[in-house]
Amino acid sequence: MANDAREDVALGRRFPMAQTRVVVADKTVIARVGIRTILERASSTVVVAEALTYAEALSAVEEHAPDVLVIDLDLGDDTTKGLQLCEVISAKFSGTKIFCLVRSASEFVVVDALRRGATGFYLKDQITADELQKAVKSVQRGETMLGTGVSKLIAKSLGSGHNNEQLSDRELDVVRHLAKGLGNKEIAKSLFISESTVKFHVHNICKKFGCTKRTQVVHLATSAGLLAS
Repeated sequence: MANDAREDVALGRRFPMAQTRVVVADKTVIARVGIRTILERASSTVVVAEALTYAEALSAVEEHAPDVLVIDLDLGDDTTKGLQLCEVISAKFSGTKIFCLVRSASEFVVVDALRRGATGFYLKDQITADELQKAVKSVQRGETMLGTGVSKLIAKSLGSGHNNEQLSDRELDVVRHLAKGLGNKEIAKSLFISESTVKFHVHNICKKFGCTKRTQVVHLATSAGLLAS
């Protein structure tokens, strides 16, 4: 489950027996202690470091190579810097998954965070202790996890059509096949089109949804009710 440890990280800081190593970045001590307490209820999870600033968060990820970074994007009351940090960590430390746990968020912030590499996004007042534990584990496995409030926020935006182009009938067909877990070759065969055409449709769908991964497309499409029978 855990990623292979980086050679440049000191053995004593790797907690090699832990299956899930986490860095918690939040400017309030109560939030950091609370998240640590909740996550470490699971014997296989350990919080290897805490951070109060964007610089400390980046340094902690670089030093400890955690499996998951749980971060409030407003460490310095500047969400833009938080989003930029997501992009930097995603590019430099692909083994670390990014889980955003914030007080409030707009549709733009959520979509931009996903575009920049985050794979988890929840509102602090809309997640239980059990949900936090399970969501962090799911994000570590590579799944995209969005809280109910976050999903509704994006669904409302998708439904309004204000910020997103509508999917064509063919693109919707492709999304339905993605939801079944099919690959490009299988989708092409089912829809009687070429693989390159499938790739073209997937690219356009991701662009319209403002994300980069197929799992994110399926999650957002489901939240928006586009896959309802």
